[in-house]
Amino acid sequence: MTPTHVLEEEHERILVLLLVLDRLARQVREGERPFDRIAECLELLRTFADGAHHGKEERHLFPALEQAGLPRHAGPIGVMLREHDLGRAELSTMAAALDDLRRDEAGAAVRLSRAAASYTGLLRDHIDKENLVLFRMARELLPVGAAEALTAAYAGVDEDALGPGGYARALARIDRLEQEVLGATAV
Repeated sequence: MTPTHVLEEEHERILVLLLVLDRLARQVREGERPFDRIAECLELLRTFADGAHHGKEERHLFPALEQAGLPRHAGPIGVMLREHDLGRAELSTMAAALDDLRRDEAGAAVRLSRAAASYTGLLRDHIDKENLVLFRMARELLPVGAAEALTAAYAGVDEDALGPGGYARALARIDRLEQEVLGATAV
């Protein structure tokens, strides 16, 4: 399996989390308070999507692409890094809004819903850019040996972000949330 294929598969699981977040944000707008599910979704976005997935890109894929000639602070890598930071800021905003919502503070539901919409839009566009532009460039630029080394290095990122055996547990939690929140309408 190529290093970009691993990342593309993770994108599919992240897109599921975004659908879950969309549904949970709608429930909040409608007056429901699924606190535990929102907290779990945000935690998976922080650990799986940002920690493990973005960690693989930032610690291994992007440096390999730099060595292959792509600049870090401009072009596709620069855009991806900026978007990773924007996503982290939105995750923090959602976490703070969830805390406020738990305390029944005025405007918290609106803040959570807006941050969720901003985050899901950002990540969907980000995933499209990576799948359609950056990963194609990576497949062309990276030599076979570099690709094999990247794939091997990814396991260390998963363990750092999710703990021993945490990657499989994260996938199972995503599947469970998908069924609980999206049910039969899951895509």
